[in-house]
Amino acid sequence: MPTRFTFDAAIDGWSVWSPDGSRVAFASNRKSVFNSYWKLSSGAGVDELLLESDQVSGPNDWSSDGRLLLFRNIDPKTGMDLWVLPVSGEKKPFPFLKTPFEEREGQFSPDGKWIAYQSNESGRFEIYVQPFPGPGGKFQVSANGGTQSRWNKNGKEIFYVSLDSKMMAVLVKLPPDGRSLETGTPAALFPVRLAGGPLPGPYKQQYDVSADGQRFLVNLAAADGAASPINIIYNWKPKAVK
Repeated sequence: MPTRFTFDAAIDGWSVWSPDGSRVAFASNRKSVFNSYWKLSSGAGVDELLLESDQVSGPNDWSSDGRLLLFRNIDPKTGMDLWVLPVSGEKKPFPFLKTPFEEREGQFSPDGKWIAYQSNESGRFEIYVQPFPGPGGKFQVSANGGTQSRWNKNGKEIFYVSLDSKMMAVLVKLPPDGRSLETGTPAALFPVRLAGGPLPGPYKQQYDVSADGQRFLVNLAAADGAASPINIIYNWKPKAVK
């Protein structure tokens, strides 16, 4: 049975669990602009503001050690960028990718040394992997377009959605030096009918993967989207009641 988690009248969303399950980070526009908050997953306590900004932002992912929150930030000059926020200490955010292109849906690798994300720098969205925090170049792992990357928890595979609506998987080999990357050929796993299509917008996380990488929880569109017909009868006269 679902239980309500936040009770503010504003819009709350884009939620991500902390690795230990003790907290949930989310975005809310309760101060007019979407910013990042967190709260104990038990529901106890108050919603705590993690980051206040005059630019729209919201969480994407949490590092496996629980120290860093990867979040999206919309800059009027550069569009959507990826930033990182330490969730303890000074909590001073720093940019990971801030370019004239759109960088979305960032995901930490299980070992925290890489970030997978989607970018439209080629003219269409593709999936890239880049060392974190750097230095090092980026590596394209998708072919013919891709969105919404997710890591297999074993760190050896990346899933993503192709632009023709297929769930894809590509094997990756992450050397310990964090500077090079070997990838396999992307393979289609199964077709998906994501609600809104493969590009539903920059804020929706449309699927997740089980810890063993064998099961997928997907926000699917209804198989039959056709509406039931409505018949209109003109000049209808009810029968007289005897």
